Amino acid sequence: MTTINALTLPSQFRLSKIAMLVFSAASCLSLSSAWASPGNPLATTDQQNLDATAIRVLGKSQQFLSGGLTFDALIATNKAAYLAGSLGALIGDAQASAALAPTINELVFSAIQKAVNSDPAHPKVYWDSDAKAKQWFGLNVPAGRYSYDNPDAIYRLIPIGGQYTYAISAHRTGNGPTDQTFSLISDPNSQTTIAYLSKNNIVVDANGNYTITISSAAPASGQTNYIQSTSAAKFLLVRDNLGNWNTETPDVLSVQRTDSLTTPAAITDAQIIATAAVNLTEDAATYGAGTLGVKTYINPVNTFSSPTQSSTLGTLVTQASSFAHVNIPTGQALVFTVQTGGAGYFVVPVSNPWTITVDPVGHQSSLNNKQAVANADGSYTFVIANQDPGVANWIDPAGFVNNTLMVRWQNLSASGVPAITNVQFVTLPAASVPLTAVPPGLQEVLPAGSASDFFSSTQRAAQLAARAAGYARRLSTQ
Repeated sequence: MTTINALTLPSQFRLSKIAMLVFSAASCLSLSSAWASPGNPLATTDQQNLDATAIRVLGKSQQFLSGGLTFDALIATNKAAYLAGSLGALIGDAQASAALAPTINELVFSAIQKAVNSDPAHPKVYWDSDAKAKQWFGLNVPAGRYSYDNPDAIYRLIPIGGQYTYAISAHRTGNGPTDQTFSLISDPNSQTTIAYLSKNNIVVDANGNYTITISSAAPASGQTNYIQSTSAAKFLLVRDNLGNWNTETPDVLSVQRTDSLTTPAAITDAQIIATAAVNLTEDAATYGAGTLGVKTYINPVNTFSSPTQSSTLGTLVTQASSFAHVNIPTGQALVFTVQTGGAGYFVVPVSNPWTITVDPVGHQSSLNNKQAVANADGSYTFVIANQDPGVANWIDPAGFVNNTLMVRWQNLSASGVPAITNVQFVTLPAASVPLTAVPPGLQEVLPAGSASDFFSSTQRAAQLAARAAGYARRLSTQ
C-alpha cells in the first residue's frame, strides 16, 4: 500500500508525534459498511478512505479558494481570535505561545475532517477528533483536536440532510460504553442540538443489535430508536464515552439511506475545501471568542465556574460543565473535590492553554469516575501537579504551567446537583526527592480514605501502562 505521509506536507502541518496503536475488540456484526479490520469497530473501509481524502485535501488546501481568501489567512484569523479569547491571561507565557501554532494546525485538520464527510446524499460514519495523531492503513493521520476534546470519547460524525431518511445499524459489545449519545446537530462547529437519543433510551435486542431511524416524518406511536430530523439538520454526532479503556468497546456503526430520492454526484475536493474554509471561519468565533473567552478565560484564574447545562459549543443537553483556567507553578499542586450530583459519568481532563489535550496517552491527563478512586462519601478529590504527588488521583498537565479545564458530568439525574468544592493549593517537596509517603501538606487537605493512600512509583508505572494499553485498543488494523 502506498503511504500517504503527513510529514511530507507543508511545514506548518507537520506533526512530531505519530502513534502506532493496536486494538482488539469483539468481532462485529456484518453491516452494510465494509470493515477493513473485522475486530475493530473503528477501522472501517470508509474510515480509511476518508482519512486518506482528508490528508490529500490538506495538501491541496491552498487551492480552490476565491476572492483572495487563503488558508494562511484563515489560520492567521484563528490565531488572532484565540489570542483575543485568552483575554490577556497568557501574555508573556512562552509555553502558551509555542503551543498556539500546533493547536491551530489541529483545528485546520479538524475543519477538513468535518468537510470530507459532509455529503448527506452519500453518508458515511467518520471517527474524528482523536486524542493523538495516528498511523494506520499506511496513513499518517494528523491529530484534529479542538475545543476541549475528551480522551474518553470516540467522536463519530454522520452527515444528515432533512430531505433524506437514514438507518443507522449498530451492534453493541457487552454493556457498551459507560455513556453514549446520538445528537442531531445543525452545525458541526457550534454543534447546536436539534434532537438526541441517549444510551438510556436506545432499545437493544438480545444479540446486541439495534437500528436508529432518522427522518423528518413524525415517528409512529410508540416507535423507539427514532430521531426526527428537520431542514436545519446537518450531522449526527455520536459520542461513545469509554469509562474503562481496557474493557469497553465503542458500538459498531454503519449508515445507509433508505429513501427513494435521486442521489446527486458526490462532493468534489473543491467543495470539500470550500466547506473546510467555512468551518474555519466559524471556528474563530465559536472556539476563540466562545470556548476560550466566554466559557473559560472570563473566569478568575484558579476558580471553577458553576456547573451549567447548554446545547451549544459541543456540550450535551444532558451534560453539565464547569470551566477553568489554572496556573500551577513548579512545586505546587491544585487540589479540588468533585461532587458527582448522581451523574452516570463524569470526567476531569486537563488541557493546554488553548483547550486541547497534550498527551492523554503518555500522561494521566484525565480521569473519569471509573478510573479514579472515590472518597468515602462518593465524591472524588483530584490533584493537578507537574510532579507526581504520590496519590492515585493525580492529573498530569504534561509540563504546562497555564492550563484549561472543562469538567463534564453526563447522564445527570433530574435532581442531581454537581459541584466542585474545596479548591486549594498546596506545596509539594522538590521533585528530586523520592516520595515514600503522601507529602504532609497534601495529606492534611485530602479526605480520609483510600483516595488519600500513598501511591508508589511502581503503582504509577502500572497505572500508566494500563492506560496506554487501554488506549491502544482503539487502533488495530488486524
